[in-house]
Amino acid sequence: MRNTIVSAVVAAGILAATGTAAADNLVAPKSLAACFVPQTASTPMVKLKAKHGPYKIAFSNSYYGNNWRTEMLNIARAYVKQPAVAKYISKFEIQNAGNNVAQQVAQIRQMILGGYNAIVIDAASPSGLNSVINEAVNHGIVVVAFDNTVTTDKAININEDQAAMGRMWAQFLTKETGGKGKILMVRGLAGTTVDNDQGDGAMAVFKKSAGLTVKQVYGNWDVGVNQKVTADALSTSHDVAGVWGTEGATGALQAFLQVKAKLVPMTSESDNGFMKLAVEHHVPALVIGQSPALAAAAIRAAIAALDGQSLPRTANIPLNPVTTKQMKAGVNYFPKLPNSFVTDIDIPQCGVKIPVGAVVHGS
Repeated sequence: MRNTIVSAVVAAGILAATGTAAADNLVAPKSLAACFVPQTASTPMVKLKAKHGPYKIAFSNSYYGNNWRTEMLNIARAYVKQPAVAKYISKFEIQNAGNNVAQQVAQIRQMILGGYNAIVIDAASPSGLNSVINEAVNHGIVVVAFDNTVTTDKAININEDQAAMGRMWAQFLTKETGGKGKILMVRGLAGTTVDNDQGDGAMAVFKKSAGLTVKQVYGNWDVGVNQKVTADALSTSHDVAGVWGTEGATGALQAFLQVKAKLVPMTSESDNGFMKLAVEHHVPALVIGQSPALAAAAIRAAIAALDGQSLPRTANIPLNPVTTKQMKAGVNYFPKLPNSFVTDIDIPQCGVKIPVGAVVHGS
């Protein structure tokens, strides 16, 4: 994949088209604390020796082939052009590894040789990159992993709390149903860490309500599979009181509409199609997504670490739930954009606000 290189000098000429970073100072301790929340009370903090900027930052992306990844990379490109960010960056480069661990290792090794100050990583493997990450850190390079994080304690890991996401969805449904009835739980891809964490968070809540029963199926984070497994469940269960859904839940809602079943409270990740249907059909819903803007937060963490600021070794980025009543066309969902568009493109707690045009078109 062709490399993308953006210099701060070039960026300065096109800032007007890319919006502005909400944080006045990317490295202010109070602002950093609002964005990067320690994973647990015992999570260690990291404070490195400050380096003079501006900095050379490389981005190693494991996979490029779905809408989320496209938005994520567009957000990264737009973010480094914003005035509050561009002044810290002399060079920014993206490389895509095709979800190949060996290729990503080789690319990171070239970044080490290229004299980069920081490397931001969406990893192809939790442990397969550990050796080259440790090598980078030993060369004085800051390494920040996000989304698909890594297991070495040499990197700073940033993600959203998947267990909390699952828990919040379950709490919403418990409240909406009064803690009674059957919950259809349309999970993601069986056996994955994200699905396990989301599911465990949900079941910890559901088990507290004796009046709730839970039927679990797997939708593989795919709209078509979600629609099929939900339709199959509805053919044998006509008393579903709520649907716990994640990525691909647009299909679950489509299944209800297809068979003309009574619409019930539902949850979803931030799929534009789901939100459009929820508003149109007045479905009580709670949407929480894995934001593609995590890339921008990771870049901010790299800049802060290079500046000598204190950060958690493992940090959770605050979640931004949206209910049906809070959905606003053109603000947090987009009627004119494809159903597959991921809508949570801003992280206000981290000062990340990207114009929708930059997310869609990469400009």
